[in-house]
Order: sequence, then structure tokens, then C-alpha cells
Amino acid sequence: MWAAKSITGVALPFIASACLVRFGSSTTLKAWTVLTLFTVLLSLPYMKPRIPVSSSSAARRLDLSFLKMTTFWMLQAGNIIQSFGYFLPSTYLPSYSTGTVGLPDFMGTLLVSLFNATSVFGGIAVGILCDRFNVSNVLLLSSVGSALSVLLFWGMSSSGQGSSQTGMALLTVFSMSYGFFAGGFSSTWSGVITQIKRDSSPSLETGLVFGLLAGGRGIGNVISGPLSTLLINQGSLGHDGTTGYDTKYGTLILFTGITALLGAWSWMWKYISPGACYSR
Repeated sequence: MWAAKSITGVALPFIASACLVRFGSSTTLKAWTVLTLFTVLLSLPYMKPRIPVSSSSAARRLDLSFLKMTTFWMLQAGNIIQSFGYFLPSTYLPSYSTGTVGLPDFMGTLLVSLFNATSVFGGIAVGILCDRFNVSNVLLLSSVGSALSVLLFWGMSSSGQGSSQTGMALLTVFSMSYGFFAGGFSSTWSGVITQIKRDSSPSLETGLVFGLLAGGRGIGNVISGPLSTLLINQGSLGHDGTTGYDTKYGTLILFTGITALLGAWSWMWKYISPGACYSR
């Protein structure tokens, strides 16, 4: 499911870019809102539960015992922190590539498309790993890979004159690597749910846990908008260099890398806290 959601994002940047140029932002956003509402309403009658509900089954008491588990909150904390920075590259990469590195507008759209394309494979790979290994270790792999992609490739992309080719190469590698590692982060939710269910109760409502994880990610999605404006206003981390850190995006790049790394907070907590323990 998480891999499939990124498939649309491969073509959508080009469609959105063309619509913005031809119709403007106001008309494009209104059309997108109507289209989204229409497709959701159209699909609702065809949505069925995975397992048919038995008419003879008694109502089961909702099990909320997992909310008392430190394990759940550490996993959720990493999920929320990671989401603070997850959406920033796809938001600012087009303007960074064109306004700072000096690439054509088409390249900004292509970089976002590459990010979404590699997210498809990242979602599949991370999901497979969660079926075979402890979810905290998979979170560590996804988070470290994401953080290194941001700090090395985006952060070191050149912004000086005559360096557009180097900048284009680094941003291309960044889009692909970040898309793979960060784009697959949501696929760890199945492993998180399995871990929580194993440590709490077999009667756990997995749909509730899934909803809380999605809600936590939504918190980051909402907050990252105004927060990114503050980060951009903070400006660069240096003044004499030609890397991404020396541009107005410097603080934002560093913040994105740090939040990506803290997506593995549950793994860090497992080794920091003497009493922390995960079943294998």
C-alpha cells in the first residue's frame, strides 16, 4: 500500500507543474481539491472490510492497554519527529535546484518525481525487512540512510557559479537515496503494530494503532509548514562556502537531517534506557 501511494507521485509533479503554469495556483489547487473529493466519494461504496463482520459476534471491549506501554510512545515519538522534516525536501527541492543551484525548472520537477519513484522500491524493501527483522533495527536503517542522504548529498550540493553540473549530480543522488530510505519509513508501521501487539495483547485493535501512527505523522505534516518558514528565515550556517549549508536553506537542511536521524529514536532509547527491552 505504501509503495503504491508513491506511484502517483511519479507523474503528478509534471501534471501539477503544467497546470500551475497554465492556470495559476488558485485554479490548480481548487481543481485538485474537487478531484480529490470526487475520487474519494466515488470509491467509498466499493470499500469493504478485509474480513467480513459476523452478525452474531458480540461487541468487544476496546483494548487500550498499549497506551500505557513506553514502547509504543517511543516508537510514536520517532514517528512524529521524523515527520517534522520528512516533507521539507519535496517542498523546497524545486526552488532550491532552480533558484540556488541554477538548474532549469524541469529539473526541479524531475527531482521530485525521482524521489517518489524510488519511494516505491523503498516501501517494498522496508516492508520486507520488517517481516524478517526487529522493527527498531529497520527504523535505524531507514533513519540513518535518510539522514546521510540529506547531510551529505543535499547539504554538500554546490551553489556557486559553474558548479551546476556537480549540484545536479548530487541532488539527483539525494532524491533517489532519500526517496528510498525516507520514502519507505511508513512501511515500518506494520512492524510497529506487530511489535506492540506482541508486547501487549493479542486482542489489540491494529486499526487503532495504525490510526494513531497516521495521526502522529499528520502532526508533523501540519507543523512542518510554518516551522520551515522559520528555518528559512534563520538563513545559512556559513558565509564563505558554496555548499547547501551556506545558502538560506542551510538551517533547514540541517534540521531535516537531524529529524531524519531521530526517526530511529526507539532504537536509541532501547540502548540508552537500561530497562528497555524489545522481543525479537
